[in-house]
Amino acid sequence: MAGDDELQAPQGLTLPQSVSGKPVQAAWSTPVEDPDDKTSPTKRPTIAHAVASIKTEDFAKVANAPCSRNGFMTGIVTGAAAGGLKLVVRSNWAKAANWAVGMFVLGAAASYEYCQYSRRVEKRNMKRAVEVHAENQRLQAAKLAERRELARKLEERKAAERRWYKFW
Repeated sequence: MAGDDELQAPQGLTLPQSVSGKPVQAAWSTPVEDPDDKTSPTKRPTIAHAVASIKTEDFAKVANAPCSRNGFMTGIVTGAAAGGLKLVVRSNWAKAANWAVGMFVLGAAASYEYCQYSRRVEKRNMKRAVEVHAENQRLQAAKLAERRELARKLEERKAAERRWYKFW
């Protein structure tokens, strides 16, 4: 397909024709790939690539991410509570530690995702409130303009009814 100038339609479909008579490239056709492109779909990313992309500065900036503090605090509390409870229920310390770590991860992830969800909902509601406020402002401005126009017409009518002469 690299040297073909003519596009091939999938089985059962036909390509639309352009004015020149050549088929038009449809939206579902495959894009031309750059061989030097590192993000090409033929070269799938691996876990090794993901781990290699992590920098040491990223760990220092984790606390600056929104909702991360809430997530970590909730994770610490749930991990400590689950580990302590497991230890009190007469389990050995290794099982209690495993439960503590597992519940830390689970609690932190759940709290972080809930916080992100709440932020998205709040952002959507704020956007809606701004839209409603702008619409109300527009309606009030239209009513005010209508009142002014009505008052102007009333003044014109009164001025037309006045006599052009005046008796003392």
